[in-house]
Amino acid sequence: MTIGYRLVPLSCPSCGAPLQAESDDVIYYCTACRNGYLLDRASGQLRPLAVTFLAVAGKIVTRHLPFWWLPARVQLLERSTEGGSGLLSLFGKSPQGVGDALDVNFAIPAYVAPLKSLVPLAQRYTGSFPNAGELLAERLTGGALRVEDAQKWAHFALISAEAAKPDLLTQLRYTIAFGEARLLGVPFVGEVAALRDAFFGLPAS
Repeated sequence: MTIGYRLVPLSCPSCGAPLQAESDDVIYYCTACRNGYLLDRASGQLRPLAVTFLAVAGKIVTRHLPFWWLPARVQLLERSTEGGSGLLSLFGKSPQGVGDALDVNFAIPAYVAPLKSLVPLAQRYTGSFPNAGELLAERLTGGALRVEDAQKWAHFALISAEAAKPDLLTQLRYTIAFGEARLLGVPFVGEVAALRDAFFGLPAS
């Protein structure tokens, strides 16, 4: 049996500068020319990826961690509860009725984190995305989760939010159509071993 390996040089395809990365990263950002890239699993090539860094005022940022920004259209097909039925209330937004759709922007951590940390961050940033400015040329590493992984977490975040409501959920059917993903650099503050996001104070891990 032959096992093939492919070495991919960690240099920016646009300007040739070295790319900073951690061992499991599949997402890269060039601080020299401010371009982002995603490692294509099939070809082994780096393909362009839009990246935006969030700015926070009045805080000393320890580092920026990557989040996937996933525009999506969520359509409710059925939501039933014991003793009645109700509407999907997706992080503070509700459709008018069964069959109606909601436009939502999921914000899902793109770094590896425990479930107990990842889900609250995803739900909070999806439901109450901060009104923040933008930064340029910040360092961004730790992006080990691909778009398809983030989409699965978006489903999990939605279901978890519905299951946590006070009514007894018995049936939930919906569809999600995802748009084009981009990457966010979200500021975190504090000690490296105990990072918290700069807007809501939620732990990174």
